[in-house]
Amino acid sequence: MSRAAVIEGRVRALRWTRIAAVVVVFGWAVYQAFWNLGAANYNSDEPIYVEAGWAYVHGDFSANREHPPTAKLLIGLAQLVLGEGAPAGRILVAVTVLLGGLVLYLWLRREIGWAGALFASGAWMLMPHGVTSGPRLDRFAVLEPFMVFFALCAFAAAWQWFRLRSRAERTSGTRPWLPWVWLVVSAIAMAFSVTSKVSTAVMIPAILLLPLLARRVRDAVIGAVVFVAVFGVVAVGLYLPMGIRSAVTYMLQMQSEHNAAGHLVVVAGVATTDPPWWTNLLYSVEGMGIAASAVLVVGLIAAFWLRPPALTLYVFGGMALLLVFHLFVSRVMLSHYYYVWVWPACVLAGIGVAVLLASRVRLLRLLAGLLVVVAVGSSLWVSAVIANERAVGVALVLPSLEAEGVPDGDVLVGGMAPWEYSTYLEGHWTTDPADPDIVAVATKESLRFPVDPAVEAVVDDDAAEELVLDDVTLYILDETPATAP
Repeated sequence: MSRAAVIEGRVRALRWTRIAAVVVVFGWAVYQAFWNLGAANYNSDEPIYVEAGWAYVHGDFSANREHPPTAKLLIGLAQLVLGEGAPAGRILVAVTVLLGGLVLYLWLRREIGWAGALFASGAWMLMPHGVTSGPRLDRFAVLEPFMVFFALCAFAAAWQWFRLRSRAERTSGTRPWLPWVWLVVSAIAMAFSVTSKVSTAVMIPAILLLPLLARRVRDAVIGAVVFVAVFGVVAVGLYLPMGIRSAVTYMLQMQSEHNAAGHLVVVAGVATTDPPWWTNLLYSVEGMGIAASAVLVVGLIAAFWLRPPALTLYVFGGMALLLVFHLFVSRVMLSHYYYVWVWPACVLAGIGVAVLLASRVRLLRLLAGLLVVVAVGSSLWVSAVIANERAVGVALVLPSLEAEGVPDGDVLVGGMAPWEYSTYLEGHWTTDPADPDIVAVATKESLRFPVDPAVEAVVDDDAAEELVLDDVTLYILDETPATAP
């Protein structure tokens, strides 16, 4: 066989390997995004956003004005198409995850090669980005997945502007208006992001300063004017149905008061309203797990240590702005806030893996392989958790009472935040131990919401039967004996 034939065979094999890898990763991502999607309990504010979205698309913008409207409008539109309720919002979020992975792959493939691009995309779509309610925040109808998706698109489009402007300076055949179209797309996407949730506003300087990485001051000035103008027009347009002046004023006031008062959270086993600066870093390790966190950290170090090109500096700039804001500026630190900087970490890890794979040092190539293996293992864990997700805890209280033949009445709750039980107990709940209609008591161990001694007294005096429902203990009171089936 001739040398040319051998080379052609290797090229063909590599092409099919690439196609197979892409199909496997994206097929796997479809499974993780959609499988068993409606099984898990609600995530904290999920019912609020779902109900607000439904109200918004019917002209009522009075709910949840402490956050911008766009993500909730999209959740409402999904309900118009797929039916009222959380499943419609969750399906739309799943679509944004897959689209985000596709954008990452198409953006990075030209810059770092298909392997690094697929690693970054797969890390984003498959590895854990968990909270207490599940292994991935983006399996719930909440605001963050929309905010992040549009920010990701804004950064990818701005990079196209940067690249095409660089090419235009070197060649005369490039259409001079095309790069600016991408900048307009970036501004529109970032307006959608910030009007979904405002946190990503801090990333805008990374886009505006991007031309300075190539010492193009004129592009930076003109680009800033174009970007800010388009961003402002689109953001105002998205806010208009809510009443921009009153809504923004109310949001800023509420968020300012929230930041000043702090938010009760549990950090390293301690409940506090004044968490230390490193709290969100701890939450990110708890949410992603040690394995996934190690993959992203090692990949990021490799991206900087071996190859810090403009792309690395650009993406890290956006990530650094988020870290500074969430670690040192905001006093409110919640367990899901880290999600906003996961995608740039995945991009940087993809760059790092691409560099390690291209190295002539065998040990570094082995390190890249190890990162892939650990990432796959972490993603398999997510898939296993998703396959076994089900309703848990307080969601089982009313079905359990019905199965036990307990007559209708109120369930006295303790050790839980209102969002945990209000939806599932359907009006049959109380926090008043003196309520005469109590038929059962449901409690949960919580550092944030310790059980009231008066609730414990009801259990001690009147409990006749105890059922353990995952993390919730259900006590059936002896004043209401079970009826015969």
